[in-house]
Formats: sequence, C-alpha cells, structure tokens
Amino acid sequence: MKARLLGVTVVLCCALGCAAVQFVGVESDPPGAQIYLDGKLVGKTPAKLRVSREKDHMVYLKREGYRPEPVVLEKHEANDGLDYLTPADVVKRLAPGQSSDPELERKLKIEVDERKKN
Repeated sequence: MKARLLGVTVVLCCALGCAAVQFVGVESDPPGAQIYLDGKLVGKTPAKLRVSREKDHMVYLKREGYRPEPVVLEKHEANDGLDYLTPADVVKRLAPGQSSDPELERKLKIEVDERKKN
C-alpha cells in the first residue's frame, strides 16, 4: 500500500513539474538549420525543445544560403490552469537567399562569436 501511494505521489510531482514547460518540435527543410531560442543558439533541426510556458518566445531558424525564419511561440492561458504555447511544433521550409533582417543577423552573429571565444 505504501509503495503504491509513493508511486502515485511521484507521478503527480512529475506531472506538476512538467506543467511549467512544453516540448516543441522544430523542423526545417532543408534540415540542419541552427535553432535560436530567445536569441541563444540551442541546437540544429530537427530537434525537440523544452520551453517554458510562462511567456512568449522567439524561435529563429538560420542556415547558410537561406533566408532566416522567425517564429513566435505565443503563450495562451487555458481555463484549466495549464497554459500552452502555439504553434505546438515549428515546421519551416527555408527559402534560398539573404537575411531579411540584417540587424538581427548581426546580433546573432555576435552572440555566436562570443560563445566560440569562451
């Protein structure tokens, strides 16, 4: 009986702990695009990101020779108290070309260069 109660308690604690985050799948065509979450490089596509549900987030996909693609993950408040982000998954076809936002490109390049130095 105690083991069962402990098991239920562990499951509930895990569920409540996960309620503050959402897993968001990120894919690009072609794959291998760098993924920036709120301005920080977090990986390459395809990937699954663990994202806080507490606020909106900016996902930015960048690959050499393609125009970068920004995607806003919007926070929505739910009636059941479990907020959520949309879109639930990011799937983007990258178009060949240069950046349409040179200032953002410059900022991201500076952050990447600073990480390489450290």
